[in-house]
Amino acid sequence: MPRNAWPLSDVVVEFAGQVARSTDFALAAAGRRAQERLAQPLCVAVVGRMKAGKSTLLNALLETAISPTAGGECTEVVYVFQHGMHTTAVANRRDGGDPVPVVFDGTTLPRALPIAAPELRNIEVTLPVDLLSRASLVDTPGLASTSTERSALTERIVADTVDAAAAADALLFCVNGPLKDDEADAVRRFKAGRAGGRLTGGTAVGVLTRADQEFGADRRLVWKKATELSRRMSVQHADLFSVVVPVIGLLAETVTTGALRERHARGLGQLARAWNPDTSDLALSHAELFVTEPGPLARGERQELVDLLGLYGIAELLDAIRAGTAPHAAALTAVAREVSGFDDMSARLRHALGERADVLKAAAALDELIARAREAGDHSVHDRAQALLDRREMFPLRIMEMAQYLAQNRVRPPAGLAEEAWIAVTMGLPRVNAREAAAHAAGWREWGTLTDSMGQSVARIMVRAWQLAVAP
Repeated sequence: MPRNAWPLSDVVVEFAGQVARSTDFALAAAGRRAQERLAQPLCVAVVGRMKAGKSTLLNALLETAISPTAGGECTEVVYVFQHGMHTTAVANRRDGGDPVPVVFDGTTLPRALPIAAPELRNIEVTLPVDLLSRASLVDTPGLASTSTERSALTERIVADTVDAAAAADALLFCVNGPLKDDEADAVRRFKAGRAGGRLTGGTAVGVLTRADQEFGADRRLVWKKATELSRRMSVQHADLFSVVVPVIGLLAETVTTGALRERHARGLGQLARAWNPDTSDLALSHAELFVTEPGPLARGERQELVDLLGLYGIAELLDAIRAGTAPHAAALTAVAREVSGFDDMSARLRHALGERADVLKAAAALDELIARAREAGDHSVHDRAQALLDRREMFPLRIMEMAQYLAQNRVRPPAGLAEEAWIAVTMGLPRVNAREAAAHAAGWREWGTLTDSMGQSVARIMVRAWQLAVAP
């Protein structure tokens, strides 16, 4: 998104420039920090347990297999991906010493680091990827180790993860199933830590990264169950996440990076012809059965399909071929993209982060300026910053506030209205004509006369949301 698409941030930048000339040293420094932050793209940290699929998700978002993902706990240092005209990588030392270039072929980053991981602050990578002009992405090591024998490494990795998340404007939090207590605590720590007001529920998105692996053997119910879980988590954890979305991360990475080739498509075509659906279902019940079941393709070729598509993806593509899809890479890639859920996830992320990015960045800066102005006793700066927070463009913050009321059951609208409110929170209301908007708003006004003060606040928010949903 071009820089001139941030009108709210521009206003706050101008205000921060005035604050930077304050005679109070701390307040002036806060003004300069606000200017610097607002000049940069939104910073999004990809966070979750080790082996939660963070690097796979990041590769899919960047549409390039830049981050190593295969085998073990891959990411042991923080990677910062930023926009640049060329693909480059440098390692930054913790002690502030000279950066060290990372030598690689411009595709997947090497596992071998130019200096020891404990001495690295991060590795900065530039890529000519459009997404990075709107948001820089930070790939973090992880929150918990799967190895009990590497405690010192684990402590450093977790500390680096927390530090990177605290410095971010927003989180993509990768989960593999229902949220565990320590995962919820981790998000709360980020919200309460140095990131302060930035990491509110509105700036954290939950991503169910392995929607194909957690819901039993019946493949036909996998996506239904993953979607239902995501919806439940969006409601139950609205105090933590603006939305929780499912995606089959491995499939998404394969299709967005162009890793499915013609030889893979031909192999899938051979399997679809050689196996009937019952044979496929049996072979795809376990990876070892798939690679050893009698039929075409060598064991290594079948293992490559598993590594690219997973058992779920293979099954979906075999069904598609039997239903008439040509066994060619382009056609099968299109099918795989659809069943991966990547496009729907991307749309949700654009709403939760992209469309709200201006508000999130401006609100973060204003929060800090208000706090510093209060400490400095500068009522003029405090009141001007508060007035900016109250502007019409800040309305998405009211939506985030409403989400917390709903998630905590502090407000309970009737079923139909509650569904509307959750649509406003998770996806945004659809564009409607003025008559439709007025009808929806009337329903909220009517309910508002029957409820308490907090319910009336939610009713006012939804009335305004419907007014803003009128198509231009």
